Amino acid sequence: MAPATSWSGPVKSARRKRRFVIRTAVIATLLAAYASGIWYFSSHFTPGTTVDGVDASGMTTDQLAEAIQERAASYEQHVTNDNGFDLTVTAEDIGLSTEGTQVANEALARTNPALWLPYLVSPKHMLIDAHLQSNDEALTAIVEGAVADFNKDAEQPTNAKAAYDDETKSFVVVPESIGTALDAGKIVEKVTVACRELSPDVTLDDSVLLQPTVDSKNETLTASVEKANGMIANEINVVCDGETVATIDKPTITSWISFNDENEVVVDGVTKWVEANDAIKEAGNASDEEHVWALNADETSTDIHRVLKRQPGTDAEVKRTVIETKPVATPGAKERGRHIDVNLTTQFVRFYDENGKVIWDSYCVSGGWDTEYQEMHSTPTGTFAIEAKETNRTLVGADRNGDNKPDYESFVNYWMPFLNYDYGFHDATWRAEFGGDIRYWWGSHGCINLPYEKAEQLYGLINVGDTVYIHE
Repeated sequence: MAPATSWSGPVKSARRKRRFVIRTAVIATLLAAYASGIWYFSSHFTPGTTVDGVDASGMTTDQLAEAIQERAASYEQHVTNDNGFDLTVTAEDIGLSTEGTQVANEALARTNPALWLPYLVSPKHMLIDAHLQSNDEALTAIVEGAVADFNKDAEQPTNAKAAYDDETKSFVVVPESIGTALDAGKIVEKVTVACRELSPDVTLDDSVLLQPTVDSKNETLTASVEKANGMIANEINVVCDGETVATIDKPTITSWISFNDENEVVVDGVTKWVEANDAIKEAGNASDEEHVWALNADETSTDIHRVLKRQPGTDAEVKRTVIETKPVATPGAKERGRHIDVNLTTQFVRFYDENGKVIWDSYCVSGGWDTEYQEMHSTPTGTFAIEAKETNRTLVGADRNGDNKPDYESFVNYWMPFLNYDYGFHDATWRAEFGGDIRYWWGSHGCINLPYEKAEQLYGLINVGDTVYIHE
């Protein structure tokens, strides 16, 4: 009997042939399937593919275009924040639309049908938002309107500012606060981006809150606070002729200080304070033998401002304006002791005390031309003495024209005779002007005419027996 192995060759050959046929058939089948996939996915999207967030699995471009357009047309965006802002924006509100066909065709063009197998393993996700269209003006108007309504009851942001702290007795920076009011511009940006991505929900964070424009680190603000504290660091003395007449304390200086919209220091109220200060007014409204001064409140205020700015000089000075220059004083008058000096040439009277200080002065009208009788009535010159002090006196003139009536009868409030009761100082309420050359065209009958207020003052100062020195 022949060995069994004698048939093994033909058997093995047949097996190999069958295996080859099977492998060939499998490969052919796979190739056919792969080719079919290439053919199919050249017009369809592979499973798992998304375009602008739309699941395009197995869709044709027409189907995807329709889905994209339907999605855009039905789009609705809900915008909220933790403080109660709530806004819904629809596609119709903002005229949202898209070119679905262009999007679908561009998406398909970005795929490679030959890679449909890898796409099944790692799906392709595409964003093609360039074809979305909306009415930006309408969107902006909707957002701004909603924000404006919300902000009516919202807490507005506050800038950091300077203020006086009663506890520390100094100016400090009060920090800024953000509040709950919304910034419409920032929300428009977020809503616009969400619309382009067709995102349905937008949750706003604190980045869209209105922000203060000035924070506590603002250089101008901090510098102004430092400057203001420098201004109230010390009291200010106001001096006149080397003597302190008023002291400005810290509370007063503090009341003058405020800050403008640019956070700069503003000092206001100084002039008003100067004008109301009796000591400064008295020092400013002064006179000496040759000048009359009036307080210059503006310039005094300017000098106080200078000291507040810590410019050279630690004291502020009372500033005056000369409003009258008096006639030159009589040489040697200061050395004559207490007396009344009447200068007929200058038509000016000065009352000196025992120390040679002028305690009263006035313009006058002395004896001169009598317009009625066309003659001169001179005031006597020489040294005399006050004979009396009387009030409510009627001065009666002589009867030189022989009509049995006094030439004049003049009522005076204050009468201070110095020569035989015929000549004296008195008020002359019938005159409006004194001094100058009035005596040459409307002089007195020899007395020294004075303004009412000046006569009243002299009456209160003069004593019977005081010396009167009259000279040209």
